[in-house]
Amino acid sequence: MFEMTSEDLAILKSEVCKSNQLGTLTEQQLEIIYKHKLFNMFVPKDLGGLGLSLIEALEIEEQLARIDGSLGWTITMCSGANMFVGYLDTFMAKMIFQDKKVCFGGSAQIDGVARVSKDGYIVNGVWDYIVGLPHCTVLTLNCHIEDKGELLYNQDGTPYFKTFFFFPKEVTVIEDWKSIGLKATASHSVKLKDFRVNANRTFEINSEHPVINEPTYYYPFMSFALLTLTANHLGMQEHFMDELRKYFKGDLYNKYFEFKEEIFYTYEEKFLKRREVFYKVAKASCDEIILNGYLSAETTAEIESMCKKLVYKGRNSIMKVLPYLGMNAMNYTTEMNQIVCDILTASQFSLLLPESLE
Repeated sequence: MFEMTSEDLAILKSEVCKSNQLGTLTEQQLEIIYKHKLFNMFVPKDLGGLGLSLIEALEIEEQLARIDGSLGWTITMCSGANMFVGYLDTFMAKMIFQDKKVCFGGSAQIDGVARVSKDGYIVNGVWDYIVGLPHCTVLTLNCHIEDKGELLYNQDGTPYFKTFFFFPKEVTVIEDWKSIGLKATASHSVKLKDFRVNANRTFEINSEHPVINEPTYYYPFMSFALLTLTANHLGMQEHFMDELRKYFKGDLYNKYFEFKEEIFYTYEEKFLKRREVFYKVAKASCDEIILNGYLSAETTAEIESMCKKLVYKGRNSIMKVLPYLGMNAMNYTTEMNQIVCDILTASQFSLLLPESLE
């Protein structure tokens, strides 16, 4: 079973303030990440990864987000992108993953156009919110395909697109990440202008026909993304609970809160229930993949509903508690303020928005 030493966890924690000031993970944090192959949680062992199951990885991602939102979010997004190894050409995968610091990053949005050319494609576009950009060695970017002057569409009217991969030296970085939270994710933008690539730079994320025959790669990527990002929210919500203890039971105890125990224990009880449901649903879905090789429509819908509710209810429960923490929680130099800003920023991720405000 994967475990990190208390010393390494302490280093990750001790560097949080510095990483937020720098706007990126620190060299010391990255040393721990590379040492434990955290960007390669979903990469097979024969390609230098950890080869973890989804449940094992979710628990690690939660633990890391409990230390710091930016730390957990960056590792989750980059390790989730490294999972694309399961869909790459075998030769290309072996070549790319020779680098022990390999780190995929990219955008799920179709923010580029790839024009078909004689020897491949000519790519133009701007892609924003590339999490962990300074650490990325490979960038995966989606492009709407244009052929003979016309943009192509599928039969259902959706854009016909391909996923391309590029290397950092090929793109122009636009340093535009200015968020109040998740500051150290360095989620800047990249730009390409009239860049020519060969057709072998494309791949398809197809969970029905992965290149590597392992359960992880049969898991539908949308459901995979929902679970991994929600695990981060769990970790940040738990980080909030840890800090809340200081207000109602510890260092920042306020004697005027006669109902402090009711506030704390109500939050804790609801959090633990959300966490229990999360892992119950996640475990059942993994069992289903192993048994059937795919997820049913019912399970897919259950994962989406559960994840969106967990994020929505968790965020709202924090906002209900916040007014009782005084001005200290509004001081941008405090840990509580950083946690709240991280959670609010992470809640803006469109994949996790609830279907309604009810």
